[in-house]
Amino acid sequence: MKKIIITGNDKISNLIFIFEDIMKKVDERYEISENSESITINVNDDSTKTTYYVIANVDNELRDIDLDIPLCRFITLGFNKKSSVTISSLGGDMDTSKTLIYCIQREIDEEEIVIEPQEFPVFVKTSWGHDIYNIMSAVTAVMLIDRSISDKLNSM
Repeated sequence: MKKIIITGNDKISNLIFIFEDIMKKVDERYEISENSESITINVNDDSTKTTYYVIANVDNELRDIDLDIPLCRFITLGFNKKSSVTISSLGGDMDTSKTLIYCIQREIDEEEIVIEPQEFPVFVKTSWGHDIYNIMSAVTAVMLIDRSISDKLNSM
């Protein structure tokens, strides 16, 4: 099981909408719960133990996160060189469709699998809105569920 907690974002309902839209490309069952500070995504897989991830927007002020979990992998995102995930370029008009270059700046480690630093284009639907942090968070969460999503995001 994977448990992914996303925090530090505004407009949580929009984040959930983007995540669910991207998940249409993935054949995986999940459940989402939310509170005023974060969302939690639970994914059942073949694993016998639970792996916890926290995805945090570090460009916003982080509040205390009340996590009752043993150990987690902390993934930061933001527009800075120290974040685990950032956007290296953004093309197009903000009022129409655009493409962004999603960038994993340092490896994300799992037990047997490592997500290597990489860049790939993401076609951004206008229905997703203008909040780049929500888009980064949703793409990161889906990538933790399905590594091959990078091949599918260029043609949403």
